[in-house]
Amino acid sequence: MRTEAQTSMHLLMAGTLSILSTLLSLITLTLSWELWTVPMMIAGCLVVWWLHIGRVGSEMLYENICTGLLLIEFFFFGVHESSLFDIALVACIVILLLSLLNRKRLLYMALGLYVCQMLYHFLLLHTISASTRNGDILRLLMGAAAVTGSLVIARYRINRRRREKAKYDSMQEQLGTAVRQNADFLSNVSHELRTPVNMVIGISEVALGKDISAEIREDLLSIKLAGKRLSGQINNILDYTEIVEGTLSATKKAYSITSVMNDIITMMALQNSGSKLEMVFDMDPRLPSLLIGDAEKISHVLRILLENSLKFTEEGGINLWIGFRRETYGINLVIDIYDTGIGMTSSQLDQIVDDFYQADSGSSRYVGGLGLGIPIARGLLHSMGGFVHFESEGQQGGLEVHITIPQGVEDDTPCIQVPNSQQLCIACFFKPERYSRDEVRRYYDKMILHLVEGLGIEGYQAHNFEGLLKLQRDHKLTHVFIAQTEYMANPPYYEELAETVPVAVIAGKDFVLEEDSKLLVLRKPFFALSIVNLLGGQGQDNGFEEAQAAGRRPFTCEGVRVLAVDDEEMNLRVATGVLGSYGIQVDTCLSGKEAVEKCGRNDYDLIFLDHMMPGFDGVETLRRIREIDNGAYKDLPVIALTANTISGAREMFRNEGFNEFIPKPIERSVLERVLRRVLPDRCMQYDAGPAEQEPEIREAPDQIQEAQEVSAAESEFSRNDAAEAAAKEPPHTYGSLVRAGINVGIGLEYCGGDEAFYQEMLQMFHDQREEKEAELTSLYEAANWTDYGIKAHALKSTALTIGAEVLSGKAKELELAGKKADEEFIRKNHQELLQMYAEVCDSISGL
Repeated sequence: MRTEAQTSMHLLMAGTLSILSTLLSLITLTLSWELWTVPMMIAGCLVVWWLHIGRVGSEMLYENICTGLLLIEFFFFGVHESSLFDIALVACIVILLLSLLNRKRLLYMALGLYVCQMLYHFLLLHTISASTRNGDILRLLMGAAAVTGSLVIARYRINRRRREKAKYDSMQEQLGTAVRQNADFLSNVSHELRTPVNMVIGISEVALGKDISAEIREDLLSIKLAGKRLSGQINNILDYTEIVEGTLSATKKAYSITSVMNDIITMMALQNSGSKLEMVFDMDPRLPSLLIGDAEKISHVLRILLENSLKFTEEGGINLWIGFRRETYGINLVIDIYDTGIGMTSSQLDQIVDDFYQADSGSSRYVGGLGLGIPIARGLLHSMGGFVHFESEGQQGGLEVHITIPQGVEDDTPCIQVPNSQQLCIACFFKPERYSRDEVRRYYDKMILHLVEGLGIEGYQAHNFEGLLKLQRDHKLTHVFIAQTEYMANPPYYEELAETVPVAVIAGKDFVLEEDSKLLVLRKPFFALSIVNLLGGQGQDNGFEEAQAAGRRPFTCEGVRVLAVDDEEMNLRVATGVLGSYGIQVDTCLSGKEAVEKCGRNDYDLIFLDHMMPGFDGVETLRRIREIDNGAYKDLPVIALTANTISGAREMFRNEGFNEFIPKPIERSVLERVLRRVLPDRCMQYDAGPAEQEPEIREAPDQIQEAQEVSAAESEFSRNDAAEAAAKEPPHTYGSLVRAGINVGIGLEYCGGDEAFYQEMLQMFHDQREEKEAELTSLYEAANWTDYGIKAHALKSTALTIGAEVLSGKAKELELAGKKADEEFIRKNHQELLQMYAEVCDSISGL
């Protein structure tokens, strides 16, 4: 790809060559030189312009062709007797023109050609001889001096440009080094902060489990919430450093864009629960139902940008629209976000993608954050080959965000469909004057228009009650949608209307109909899928409450038999405890070879397989399992267990033949998502009661996040059995663990909040110390760095299981050193690892 500077230089070369060719052609015709050269010069110019305009060929090819034509024309001009005294002028032009290319040898070629022409005139044409007049000799000497001077000037220009380029490259390298050092510093600081922050969260969680007064509980909740907010900022810094270091990669797998939208709606509805903003989520129903891309990164980008809009919007609303454009590789996913909040000036728009930039960066700014949200979103989009563009009409004009992401298409079926669409006729009744901002009315109008056009149904809007009555008279309506305010103005009428036509009320979460009402309720935020479900006759609600709890409904898997494979007994104990809580029968084994033997004797519904083991590693074990009985297990779901949650891990494990992966230690939310994905529906038995709603809100605005977390924490402690038990008898004291840097909260979370199970894991970790230290020391003394890395990998995951994050981090460093056979690093840090291991185990003994 040619730069702008190269394009300008090439244009200058093409223009100068064309002028010289034109002049030379005229001279040739006038002086009757070799006329056959004229069409050749014209053809050469045409080739140069074709290469330049069409950007055909490489930069070097273009420059070589231009140089060749220039030197040939220079030679042709100089071999004629009548051109003797003009050769120097042409030589100066050629030398100065070639100096643009920064290649000194081309200058020497032009000088050599000039000398050859002079010798040609002296030896063969005899235009230079003893009889040449003194005036002519003086002219030739002046020409030679001019050529020499041109050569000196050209060399000077090239040398100066090279020095400037070297200086620029050095500055670029220094800048890149500074950026990387800055990112490393932030990463190190973040890791250093994470330990004490997690200690604060862990201590507060343990204290909250005790029988304490309401006042102290409120104070501890505040401490816990402050710690979580700081933890969220640390996660932002780590995301940012990953982007700066260039280690971010995007996966490519099939996903449903409607699932992404539902997740975003759930998150935004919870965050917007304390405000009166109108949230309008719009989508082209013709979007392909299955796309190929990185759904997690797209969700992350949308969360960042929507939360940004939520922070700066006090009245009005926010509109998200997702559409697409067809391309040869699939589609361009087009996402537009509009809000009615604080706009931005042109200078602010120019700086919005700068790292750490905040438009209200003064001491009086009313929202928090580090200014990393937009750079992180931009980095995520860049990793997917997409881009983002911002527009605003000043401080009062709100902000528009336009995103484009290239995506593949797995299934081109429209993502939202309704049966018998031609037979439907809907009416929507919203009074525009009830909205505080005209933009909100336009958001709803556009969404209804997109819905009607995309589904191919007949639809009309009424902006007053008389308009609705007219629509009833003129059309055979099949469904009527009204706003909550419009319903409250005349409930008897709509109740009577619902006797003949389905009537749905678009209402907030607090709106309740009478018990005998025949109306339907669609909860805000308003989304096309809610309407389609109603049009298709699927239920009397939009199921938003169920959507909020999607993925969190309690379930069991009675009758499911799984095999867990890990070389660490402690990891198997955790897997057995966690999986057993779902009614799953768990078989375990400590090696890949034993796993292959067990699969040959037993039938399993699912296998959890450690990715890194001595002997048969996870990949080799998986290959052998797939080959049992001529492929009897070829379709069996196999889940990779790994402590290496690098960017792009899911795609890497899929390429190796795994169906999914779960990071170690096992988190219940991740496990449940994977179980739902890989097990058939017949294996899942859901509880009949309402789903618990404990969604994790990431990077929420401070005030909203605090209110939600207080509510979640209060509900958690009111229904958590462990907490109730703790209220009856004093819980175990973990002071020695906390002082040793162990995050008790994380350890308890990995053990499902079961304190007895957590203590069992602590005991097992302590009892295994002598054996594990002996293994590490033996491999260290034998300089077997590969197996040393594997054992460090195992210690990394078991340490994290009990919340020993610092020890786990040190083990990770030595694991990576073992993979690289970095003997110097291992010998420098081995004793420190053992010392940290001993301190953690001693703190457990203190219990």
